[in-house]
Amino acid sequence: MTHHDLFQQYKEDVLRQPERYISEYHKVKQRVNYSPAIYKGQPVKFLYQPFFFTDQDIKRFRELVKTLGTILEKVIQQYLSEPEFRKHFGFSPFLQELILRDPGYRHPFPMARFDVFYHKDGSFQFCELNADGSSGMVESRELDQIIYNSLALDRYKKEYDFHTFELFDSWIDALILNYRQFSNTKKSPQVAIVDFMEDKPPSEFIEFQKAFEKRGYSTIIADPRDLELKGEHLYYKDFRIDCIYRRAVTWEVEEHREEVQDFVTAYLQGKVCVVGSFRSQIIHNKIIFSVLHDEEATDFLTEKERQFINNHIPYTVPFDAKEPRLLEMILENKDRYVLKPSDKYACLGVSVGKDYLSEQWRRFAEEELDEAYLIQEYCNVPSMEMGIFSRDKVEFQQCNYITGLYVYNGDFQGIYHRAGRENIIGSLVEGFSLPNYLVRKK
Repeated sequence: MTHHDLFQQYKEDVLRQPERYISEYHKVKQRVNYSPAIYKGQPVKFLYQPFFFTDQDIKRFRELVKTLGTILEKVIQQYLSEPEFRKHFGFSPFLQELILRDPGYRHPFPMARFDVFYHKDGSFQFCELNADGSSGMVESRELDQIIYNSLALDRYKKEYDFHTFELFDSWIDALILNYRQFSNTKKSPQVAIVDFMEDKPPSEFIEFQKAFEKRGYSTIIADPRDLELKGEHLYYKDFRIDCIYRRAVTWEVEEHREEVQDFVTAYLQGKVCVVGSFRSQIIHNKIIFSVLHDEEATDFLTEKERQFINNHIPYTVPFDAKEPRLLEMILENKDRYVLKPSDKYACLGVSVGKDYLSEQWRRFAEEELDEAYLIQEYCNVPSMEMGIFSRDKVEFQQCNYITGLYVYNGDFQGIYHRAGRENIIGSLVEGFSLPNYLVRKK
């Protein structure tokens, strides 16, 4: 039996005993509700649908992460060394200063999540790169563990081993490695998890704080507006900060630049280690796909790397409604394109041509776009039948899905999965988290 057979077997088992699985789903839902898997104050929405991967899948993930990582590091190096190349990104002088500052460690994007449309046959296209405030690790951990210990996998455990993906201790190892390079010392750092917060910290921050403290690192959670530079060190109240795990996304730092001057000054003067550095913005901003497709701008890439880009990164160009050629292209081929802001998250502002009537699409393109947008080729989104459970029934419905690959210091580390029945998969439309397992036959 292959892992594809397991998907079918699970469906057959559920439909053979629906009452039993519905009852178990409600028990699982209760466990999730009381777990740290919380998004914006609410338990995460999930599907009681295990997702299975083989060693061959994981090998592919490692390879594609390495290949794209090498390309991205070349792009970042070109940005740092060639002023003309920087113009393709259009970053402000403030942001450019942050990017050009050496963070003190080797890897330019210590944590990232590469979101890909990965098909059963192993083909794939990248959707976007999250290298700034990557999240979802708690959701993945909790769902993987809770559903592993439920009815969903019990029937198969005699024949298969199911492995989950560790995302907490491995991140601490990656962060500490970067801190050691920055500080050139083996002393244990005091750590701050830093993000803009209007209310209590997200549960994910609290879980990471627990993980750091369990490893012996004193850790606090702080808003960058509350940090003070006193002499040679940055502080939160009386807590000296040696190393920052930065969750504050770059556009918010720039938006609040007047309120976070001590944080910015400490970074620019090398008085605190910030993991990750602002160099991550070069690949996080969605303009990166457009730059990669510009063969003249990226003539430093090899032919093999160029082929990888053409095969696996959707064609992307900056959008300008005043440019007749571009406007005609997306109006005449509405279903082939997506319009998305160059620097937002959680699917904010993403619009799929397929979801609009022709006249609505024209009006949206010509009149409603008032910020930097990109035209992107609509990818071939993978889908499969997944179990949708409700109070007293279960139906298997066709769902699109997207696979997030966590990347720590350039290495593949784990998986985040979301699914939905709409063309856009995300928390602002419809998005369900899924548990993920590496399957090995005993």
